[in-house]
Amino acid sequence: MVKLDLHLFDWPSRHNVHLTLPLMLVLSFLLHAACAAVFQVAYPRSQPSPERSAGVYFLQPGTPEAAQMAPLLAASDPALFSPGQFFGRDVWKLPETVYVAGFDSEKPALSPLPALVPGPVLPAVLSTGPVVGKQQHIGAKTVDRAAGPSTVLKLGGALAGRTVISPAEFQFSAPPKQGLIPAEFLMAVSPDGLPMHLFPQSSSGNEKLDRAALTYLAAARFSRDASSAESAWGTATFLWGADVDRKKEP
Repeated sequence: MVKLDLHLFDWPSRHNVHLTLPLMLVLSFLLHAACAAVFQVAYPRSQPSPERSAGVYFLQPGTPEAAQMAPLLAASDPALFSPGQFFGRDVWKLPETVYVAGFDSEKPALSPLPALVPGPVLPAVLSTGPVVGKQQHIGAKTVDRAAGPSTVLKLGGALAGRTVISPAEFQFSAPPKQGLIPAEFLMAVSPDGLPMHLFPQSSSGNEKLDRAALTYLAAARFSRDASSAESAWGTATFLWGADVDRKKEP
């Protein structure tokens, strides 16, 4: 007969696992409680000061208490440390002071005005022919005398005294309501009277009019200077007159 118990598994006995977990939880609680008891920190409670109301003490003069407090009150007098102590403690008896502002007490010396420099003045009389000199009329031939004088070309420097031959049928134009100021050019003229160099110095206030004046000087011819073999440098100033066309620009 064959034994069947040799072919059966040998199972171990059952462990008491269901009791281990509750025991470990109890042990953990006891350890935490012990640590909390050992390392507990107790902060001291602050003791608030008792509330006190303001008190006023009346000391009668001549009493021992008043004589005891007199040195303390004298040492605590703020008037001892005041800069006005030498006047005494009766501040209402201080001498009156009057404040005077610096702009009322001091009168600054003003610099004198600069000397008046006379500006260019337009001639009051119209010229009917060529003018030989510093100023020459270069405007249109027919100008209404009631409207004002015509444009004048004033030569300065080494060009003073030369005669200008104007280009044929030359007309200046500007906007009707624009104020014009004298336009000045620095130029060099050859001994034969040909313009060699032109440099604008001051504008009339209108760029187109400045270009027209520059074109006029470049096309103009000056009288010859036989006494010099080099170019003469001078200034040419346009004093604008009533012959400037003031028609509205398109």
